[in-house]
Amino acid sequence: MDLYEFIDECIEVNELKKHIFLWISIIYFVLNLLNTLFLTANGLNQYVIPFNLTFGSLVFSFLGNFAILGIFYLIGIICIKREKWITVYLLSITLLLNVAIIVLQYYIKNYKLAFSIFNFSLIKNPTGGFGKNVFLDWVFELFINYRIICIIPFVVLLICFIVNRKGFIKEKCSISWKKVFCMFILLIGFSISSYSYYRSSLKKNWQYSTEYAQYGCQYAGVYNYYVGEFVFHIDNRILTPEQDDKDIEEYNKNKESYVNVMDGKTYSNKDNQTGILKGKNLYVIQMESTMSFCFEHSYNGIEVTPYLNSLFQKENCFYFDHVYTTVGVGNTSDAEFSFFTGLYPTGDMTIVWEWEEYDFELLTLGNYFKDYKTYSYNGTNESFYNHNNFHESAYGIDNFRGLETFETEYPREKYPEKYLGYWISDSEILKWAAQTAKQEHQNGYNSFSFVETITPHNPFYDLSAALPGYIKDDFDLGMTYYQLENYINQVKYDDKLLYDFLMDASNPNSENYLENTVFILYGDHGNGLSKGAYESLFKRKLTALEYRQLLLNIPVIFYDPTGTIEASTKGMDPNILSMTKSNTDLHRTVVNLFGFEETYPYYGVNMFSGEPSYSYDPKNFDIITDDFIYNAKNEEFSLFKAATLNMDIVNHICEKRKVLDGYLNQLVYTKEKK
Repeated sequence: MDLYEFIDECIEVNELKKHIFLWISIIYFVLNLLNTLFLTANGLNQYVIPFNLTFGSLVFSFLGNFAILGIFYLIGIICIKREKWITVYLLSITLLLNVAIIVLQYYIKNYKLAFSIFNFSLIKNPTGGFGKNVFLDWVFELFINYRIICIIPFVVLLICFIVNRKGFIKEKCSISWKKVFCMFILLIGFSISSYSYYRSSLKKNWQYSTEYAQYGCQYAGVYNYYVGEFVFHIDNRILTPEQDDKDIEEYNKNKESYVNVMDGKTYSNKDNQTGILKGKNLYVIQMESTMSFCFEHSYNGIEVTPYLNSLFQKENCFYFDHVYTTVGVGNTSDAEFSFFTGLYPTGDMTIVWEWEEYDFELLTLGNYFKDYKTYSYNGTNESFYNHNNFHESAYGIDNFRGLETFETEYPREKYPEKYLGYWISDSEILKWAAQTAKQEHQNGYNSFSFVETITPHNPFYDLSAALPGYIKDDFDLGMTYYQLENYINQVKYDDKLLYDFLMDASNPNSENYLENTVFILYGDHGNGLSKGAYESLFKRKLTALEYRQLLLNIPVIFYDPTGTIEASTKGMDPNILSMTKSNTDLHRTVVNLFGFEETYPYYGVNMFSGEPSYSYDPKNFDIITDDFIYNAKNEEFSLFKAATLNMDIVNHICEKRKVLDGYLNQLVYTKEKK
């Protein structure tokens, strides 16, 4: 080989080495940029409802994401300088980013909302026996729901590194500090301009307390948005300016005369049912994760709730099958909040934990039931969702009771049959509350009992070994959708459990008999299981909107053994009522039936009156009426017939939400605790 051949070969080898690192750099940028779509595109993430795409949002989100990846890249070049170890550094950055994308997907699945550090107070909740099973299901979902593909950027980079590990140039990269400085300034400029565009667009186009994080991911770029939150602690929450009392009063229905926007008719805070339950006891059961699709339906030839279905045929039982949950990130606690206050949560705020930092007063059912002995119950840790503080202090409940109190009365080692694993079993907590209410009645007091069941609860594992008499039916869903299979079986088990309790509590010959008592049962929220699971159950494809509507639809049951409600609804046919309602309407209904005459405002309707209503989802802002479903974020995710969409109603609801969000934010964030 002569000198010229040797030089040519060296040049080819060096060119090849240069190309190795170039390709690794391209892979790092391209694949990590594409990975952000798992948090912004509905086609890659069924739980995401994106805002409308614009040319500006596409350009600035790209620039924002590119800027953060570029800054990480330049830091590696400046600090490490050798290609091989820069690649190892890029591998580490990519792995962290890929894992973060996966974790954020789990959050979106559970809460239907993009993550923000300003609603991170959820971590204060104790795991309450859920942690191990949730972790195992997360691992399973990595593969069954293909979340593992988010790790592809890391895997591709790792393969390139292993295959070419001996081909990297060993010399240090020569750095032009002038060029690096200019690149840093340019990338920082991209980041700031993208973030500025996002904040300007948000202020102009979105005026509601929630979804600022989803907007940020789409308009500022996923990486850019979260660097802003985590590193610089930029607060993007939309705290609406102080509301004028006249603005709030416009939506108040606690007055002698008001016009309902849905039908244009005039209604009143008093009707023929006002006060019919005055002096009666109330026993409320908030059913964990219980959804309407289980009721009045059979799947694979198996009726899910045969016992409660039979109860719906009795004249003293009423089933509302078109009620929609209004929970935000608080799930269980938000369902309580709507029932006790008649208000929609803002969606992003876990108000039970804000109570720890701010002084505020809520007008609740506890204020109305001040002449009653009031108790609330939950089957897990008393600090779960701050129950032990919030129920007594904010809701005005006389006594909250949970797992710790139950364990003092019924030690586990002596009464193991009263527990379901870590928690109080549902049958026992219902009886516990009934015995307390009965004792208060014997002491001459009326009682208000609020009881929360613990099953079915995410992650919906098999309870066959834990519950005596539990029979697991086959709903033909296979191993892939085992969670939905377990969920339906738990609802089926609870169907008999709840029916038996109601029959027992309304039987004068029973030791758990509750005299002169009306029962209300309602689901708190959906179960968040995948669209594919429901498509397998229903044997048909679901649209994105049908799926969201399914997850929001909860059952509400009024059971009145005294026959009082039945006597006031003569001519109402059938006892199954299908007008759209929300669980904020439950609050108004209780106030109306018990004849409370306080001047506190409320915003719902009496569910028995025939007055039309609506519901909206504080998270994705689906507006649901009898005639249409409209998504205020993105009209493409709406469903309506051309003749039924009424934009006057939509605009009224949007304005009401803005005002009430502002009212609640103003109420909560005005005064910090000392």
